[in-house]
Amino acid sequence: MENYRERQQGGIVLTEQVNIVQAKILKELLADGRQSYAEIAKKIGETKEIVEKNYNKMIEIGVITGATIHINYKSFGYKAVAYTLISAKPRQAKQIIEYLKKMPEVYAFFNRGIKGNFDAIVILKTLEQLNDFKDSIKKHFSIFEIKTAMWIDVKEMNQNLAITNSNTKAQEKAINRPINILRQNNSKSIIVDEIDQKIADKLSENGRVSMETISKEIGISCDNAKRRYEKLKKKGVLKVTIQVNPNKIGYQALAVFFTVTSNANSSAIIEKISRIPDIISIMKTTGDYDLQIYAMIKDIRQFLSIQEELGKIQGIIKMDTEILGLDHWKKWPSPRQYISTF
Repeated sequence: MENYRERQQGGIVLTEQVNIVQAKILKELLADGRQSYAEIAKKIGETKEIVEKNYNKMIEIGVITGATIHINYKSFGYKAVAYTLISAKPRQAKQIIEYLKKMPEVYAFFNRGIKGNFDAIVILKTLEQLNDFKDSIKKHFSIFEIKTAMWIDVKEMNQNLAITNSNTKAQEKAINRPINILRQNNSKSIIVDEIDQKIADKLSENGRVSMETISKEIGISCDNAKRRYEKLKKKGVLKVTIQVNPNKIGYQALAVFFTVTSNANSSAIIEKISRIPDIISIMKTTGDYDLQIYAMIKDIRQFLSIQEELGKIQGIIKMDTEILGLDHWKKWPSPRQYISTF
């Protein structure tokens, strides 16, 4: 990976496309993608007009590429989410990609950069559905191996992106401050019905679409649509986030760290991992590893730095690593990623 392109402006190191105001706007919209220009302006100390101008500019230059949702799959009737590693003959790579795109149970997949090796995230209505998924892949392609691991819990931290770097502590605090999101632990108590599902489907396609438009398309009142959305959001069942082109904000790859931890306090280990900039999600898993850690990577030096920081954490006793290219990934986060459950 080459170092991402930078420039200096008032002491701030910026990516070529993103200025300091735009970086603040992006971090707010990764935390809550339906915030208004006025709400963002109040939080970052700018005017509504400046926020709107910079938001539209980021759409124009391809930094912002859409808006979608994260959801709690258990609340929407799914039993589990499974991570699968598929190893196949290289000549089948294009056909496998097209096949995965058409499978409704696959909400995300990654080409490892080695032809014939793919990671696929599969949502399951029943545990038996995972076997059906594996059998279907094996039936249509020559497969060497399919490894699987169930995600037990998820910590989603997309707003942890260090979109800009700074050379003073005050600037670093202002730009890269953590954005607190209210997490409710009572999402299991909510009953998601057909109307809620329709609202989620519409927001998955466009997370910033108006509730007036949604209400007309699904046949309910605008007030009802607003109440239902606020309920889903408050209960931690659904979250709207903008989507960006990672390359446009300086990121070249996605690193995945597969770790085995000791019997030490897992909460303390996860808390230390969460403090590392550009780590965007942590999954508790079953199988050969205890945690899957995902990080956005700008260059090889940053990758080695994150790897070193993880290695210093007491309680991590084994770590395997993969690097996935982002060239094909023009909209991140992908639709319907798993919202935080802890």
